[in-house]
Amino acid sequence: MSEASKCIIKFPSITDQNAWIDFVREARKFYPDATPLGFKEEENFKPWLDNIIQLNLGNSLTNGETPTSTFFMFDDTRLVGYMTIKRKNYNQNNVGQVYINVRPSDRKKGYGTQLLKAAFEKCRAINMRQVIMSCPEESIGGSRLIENNGGVLQETKFLNGSSIKMKIYLIEL
Repeated sequence: MSEASKCIIKFPSITDQNAWIDFVREARKFYPDATPLGFKEEENFKPWLDNIIQLNLGNSLTNGETPTSTFFMFDDTRLVGYMTIKRKNYNQNNVGQVYINVRPSDRKKGYGTQLLKAAFEKCRAINMRQVIMSCPEESIGGSRLIENNGGVLQETKFLNGSSIKMKIYLIEL
């Protein structure tokens, strides 16, 4: 990412199919079981995108789902990351309202900070005054990113009965 680089934050669309599939393939090289945003290899992009749209609209929510906005971040034509924002009905069994993910090969280039700042702007626009974020306990980069952007550690706990220990942060907007 160059200093002059201006990333674009946008809602996913059908025209982003190839960029998204490329993003997912790279993620799976690093994390073979990865299913970013619930995307599975056997799925078509269109039904997955339709679900993302329905979650954004707050339609057809099931099993404790909450209206969730998803945005992609592009640097030129390259999809470098995405964010999700859970807009209401935060459930304490979940471990965050704001989630960001940067393409593995684009980490440590400033995209995470840029994506997080954009997420906070969107949260403020819908009158969220504080958000919960989390990251795995072993994620030094994730902890640093959250803490450098105002995150205050609240607790460390196992994720829904699994062996994954998460750091839970509160961020005042």
